[in-house]
Amino acid sequence: MFRIVRVSLFMVVILSIALVASMGLNILTYVRLTAEDPIAALYFEPVSEDVFTVHLVSDDPGVSGTYEILGDQWRIDAEFIKLKPWANIIGMDARYQLVRFEGRYRDVVRQNTAPFRAYELGTGDALDLMNYLAEWNFLVDAEYGSSTYTDIKEDTVYRVYRTQSGIIIRSEPMPDPIGYEPTMLDDIRAWVSGN
Repeated sequence: MFRIVRVSLFMVVILSIALVASMGLNILTYVRLTAEDPIAALYFEPVSEDVFTVHLVSDDPGVSGTYEILGDQWRIDAEFIKLKPWANIIGMDARYQLVRFEGRYRDVVRQNTAPFRAYELGTGDALDLMNYLAEWNFLVDAEYGSSTYTDIKEDTVYRVYRTQSGIIIRSEPMPDPIGYEPTMLDDIRAWVSGN
């Protein structure tokens, strides 16, 4: 009888450990497959109608700088190397290279007829990365271009993130200058606008 209780208790402990390990692996899988890293931040200053000065900051070589773009939207492009999901789970991240930054117009007619400006970004090439990974090609799931765009808003900071499958944009209000104290009128405006 005592032996059956001991074996049962041992099995309960082993199964509990297996359950906790399984839950931990599921959480790790979720975290790794949804990982995002910020790769650039930018904000816009208006020059004239549909002309903006853009301040772009990135750790990637050859990307940071001040650019002038035309349009009511902006777009950033990257060459992208997506790794197999199991490679992400064991700690490897997708590879990218920011390659182009440009203004664009929401209206297609204006896009086809209005002035346009694009900039080449970066100093390297994702294909160089692909050549580097050639001996490790069993890790690579796909190689493609990833692009994201959004409307231009003043007083907004845009952040570009690298996910495991492409690039995305998130925006947030421009922070107030250090030492700025909002007035009651500022609080009322923020409440009315919903910010």
